[in-house]
Amino acid sequence: MKFSNHIFTFLCCASVLLTACEDGTGRVVYPYSCPEMSEVDLSSTEYVMANDTLYFSVDIKDEQTPLSTLEVSLTSGEESIFTESIRTKGMSASIQNHGIFIPFTAGLEDNKEARLTLTAINVEGSEVSRNFDLKIRRPELPETMYLHIEEQVIPMKRQADNPYLYATETGSYITQFTGKVSTSESLEDSELIWGYSETANYAELSSATGVGFTFDYQGWEIEQITFDVMTFKVGAIGEYQVFTIDGVELEASAGYYRAAIQFTQGAEVEVTGFEDLANAYNRDFFEYNAETGKLTFLRESGKWEVYYSSKYNYMWVMRLDDEAPVAYWLVGHGFTSAPVWNDDYNTGGWDTEDVSRLGYVVKIADNTYQTTLYLSNTHEWESFEIEIYSDRLWNKTLGMELKEGSITGDATGFAVSMSNGFTNTADFVPGYYRLTFDTSGGVGNEKMNVERLSD
Repeated sequence: MKFSNHIFTFLCCASVLLTACEDGTGRVVYPYSCPEMSEVDLSSTEYVMANDTLYFSVDIKDEQTPLSTLEVSLTSGEESIFTESIRTKGMSASIQNHGIFIPFTAGLEDNKEARLTLTAINVEGSEVSRNFDLKIRRPELPETMYLHIEEQVIPMKRQADNPYLYATETGSYITQFTGKVSTSESLEDSELIWGYSETANYAELSSATGVGFTFDYQGWEIEQITFDVMTFKVGAIGEYQVFTIDGVELEASAGYYRAAIQFTQGAEVEVTGFEDLANAYNRDFFEYNAETGKLTFLRESGKWEVYYSSKYNYMWVMRLDDEAPVAYWLVGHGFTSAPVWNDDYNTGGWDTEDVSRLGYVVKIADNTYQTTLYLSNTHEWESFEIEIYSDRLWNKTLGMELKEGSITGDATGFAVSMSNGFTNTADFVPGYYRLTFDTSGGVGNEKMNVERLSD
């Protein structure tokens, strides 16, 4: 009987040794074993298409130790393309038709070598791996792609000397926009769409409803827009523009060419790069000599901020921090300082940040101020309306308050607005006007003289 008890005790201990026991911390420790993988199947064993999904199935078991995870990785050399950790439980697991998305990224060479690795791991850390060598193919792209700029769709043809480069027809294109490139004319029908990237003038794969990429080639006269499907770079073919005023090169920034320039009153100013200086120069600050092509600075000597827009062909001159009585600010809708009207000004307005939407009223003598504006009642609100502020923070403490009888000169079609600014009446004729303000009477007693310069 004692002999039987000893045999029973020995068998129980052996059973524990063959299954599991606890270490000093109370954690269950399993005997050494290794997972096994079987029934491994891939949807493709030779190549996979970028921007597509590779599917795999696998059965995993370990008869002695519970499973932990299946680690999935797709690499190409030192580059990691895809990683995933799939939780597995119990002594066996069956993973069926699990998808791995193969991204189509910039720089992807055709038939790029890659390796898929499946690694089964149990809770003790023992593991077994299976490797599969594949090649990643680039998607086949059409001969014509499409550039989308707002509602405009522009074909881009594959270039004969570079199969990765697409270009629009030769023409004249804007220097800044948000856009997309697609494989079909309709975004909804496109298999591939390139849109937003954190880097300007580059794109990444997106969707029909995603944000577009930023195209910014300020300073260029653009003849063609290009898209490189290898680098995902959105490019431009044309000529880079350089504008200088009094020897200072204007820097392209936020839609303008800009610089802070030291001017001397009465001094001649040489400018370069402006094809139509006769329309571009600021009438409130300069006098233009058509024979010499030079400007003469009219105002107080000092440093002034210059903002030139090639889109509107006009240079704004101001100091953004100025306050009355140094200068006054016009804010409203239906006007621009440029002598040529642009349909952009038929919508929006009341902006104190965009210099193209502001009017800067410069001091030209004691208690006398001047600004020159193109005024139009073709605005979507069927009028122009302008208020006169003492700064760009909407303050009117020292601002002007017009009243009945304040407007003189070519005043037909002008009227004082409800908030003591000025607006138009039914007989107003759009045109370019010089406005001169006399503030000698104090706030509420200002005069505004109107001089019509051109249509």
